[in-house]
Amino acid sequence: MTQAQNTPVPVGPTTTSQDALAATLAALLPLGGGMLIMLGYVWIGVFGAILGVAGAVGWAFWWRNKRKAFFPEDLRGGSVGGIGALVAVIGLLLFISI
Repeated sequence: MTQAQNTPVPVGPTTTSQDALAATLAALLPLGGGMLIMLGYVWIGVFGAILGVAGAVGWAFWWRNKRKAFFPEDLRGGSVGGIGALVAVIGLLLFISI
């Protein structure tokens, strides 16, 4: 076996901005899902929490099907900003409801 066969193939260049976007997304998705569950519980009760779980799982499936991965290599700032705006709206609704 030669040295060329043993060397790993680089997946692709990652930049600091892509890493920052992935870290932001990794923080926003569970935060938004949890706040969605809490919002459902505050508004309706236990049934609302169950609906919140269904909404959070649906949101995760939608994101995965649209991007073909939870953390794609070509994240855009607009899509992460949209998730951030959605989480901010959910947080505002939760703050107003409590």
